[in-house]
Amino acid sequence: MKHKKIVISVFICLILIGIIGSYLVMHKQISNRNVIITQDGKELYRIAMDSVDKPYVIEIKGENGEVNNVLISKEKVQMESASCPDGLCVKHGAISDGVLPIVCLPNKVYIQIVDGNDYETEDLDAKVG
Repeated sequence: MKHKKIVISVFICLILIGIIGSYLVMHKQISNRNVIITQDGKELYRIAMDSVDKPYVIEIKGENGEVNNVLISKEKVQMESASCPDGLCVKHGAISDGVLPIVCLPNKVYIQIVDGNDYETEDLDAKVG
């Protein structure tokens, strides 16, 4: 009986640690947010979000007439429209932290928010794309 209580206590502690860890990862704060937009593995734009005065749209054109429109503001980034058939990148919604990127696989567009203080492309072993 005592062994069973110990196992249950350890299991509950592990679950609580997992919940707290997940919360901290999902709610991390980035002080110097930069938006990096890449297409087919090539960096097209790197924008400091703090420098955006009013929202604007960037049009990204692909090889075969694909078009993605990215809305950039001081608070968030979102794929406003895309010529891809499924539109999952548009349905993804806006991002405001570095937890999840926006990806348009058919048009090979990748949008991420990174901490500008510690992100340098030269430090990477490989690029996404």
